[in-house]
Order: sequence, then C-alpha cells, then structure tokens
Amino acid sequence: MVSQLERAWNDYLCGRRLETGDGCTVDLVEAARQYRRAALRGLAEAQHALAFLYATGQGVRRDDALSLRWFEAAARQGHVAAQHNLGVMFAEGRGTSPDEQTAVRWFYRAALGGSAESRRWLDGRSGDREAAER
Repeated sequence: MVSQLERAWNDYLCGRRLETGDGCTVDLVEAARQYRRAALRGLAEAQHALAFLYATGQGVRRDDALSLRWFEAAARQGHVAAQHNLGVMFAEGRGTSPDEQTAVRWFYRAALGGSAESRRWLDGRSGDREAAER
C-alpha cells in the first residue's frame, strides 16, 4: 500500500518533470495541479514549488496571497528557500502589508538554515541601519 507521503512525493516529482520538461513537454498548468495535490498532503517541497508558481503567475493566475500562504506552510516546516521567499514577501508587501520585522525573522531563520541570500539581505539591512545612525 502506498503511503500519503509516497503519493505526495510522486505528485511532486511528476510536477517537477512537467515544470522543467524532463522527458516530457513543459506543462505548467498540469505541474501546478500536481504540486497542489502534493502540497495538500503536506509536502514542504511541493508547497514551496506551488507558492513560486503563484508568485510568478506560471501555470496559474498570479496570486500573492496564495503564494504567501504556501510559502508560509513550507517555511513553518523548515524549508529554507521558502523561509527566504517568505521574508521577501513580507519585505516587499506582496500578499500582505509590508512588515520589516516579520521579514527579518524569516530571513534570520533562513540564514540559520544556510541561506546565503538571506545572510546577504540581513548584512545589507544592518549596513543600512549603521548608515542611518551616523
């Protein structure tokens, strides 16, 4: 019997192949459908992939609120790229009001998880504060 987790991984990997055209024709609409199935089963990788499609409007209508929701679901499971992207969403006010404190918290979590992009963002922000204090 196939577990929910195995089904989620199968759906995610199918979506990935459809998104990248690995052995098949690129079909972003079907990729989003496969990612959604896996995301609803709780797979952080699929939640992040689906969030990215909503953020960029690929295969689905662009929807920053849904993107934010899926990035947050993956980020809460410790998905480092989702944590970084969630920080970007809060920093830019996409799908929510701009919230620098929340953005910094997500960038910090992502940086602790190894995200060089988040570390650079945090380093840049501290440089901005030092310049403002002078």
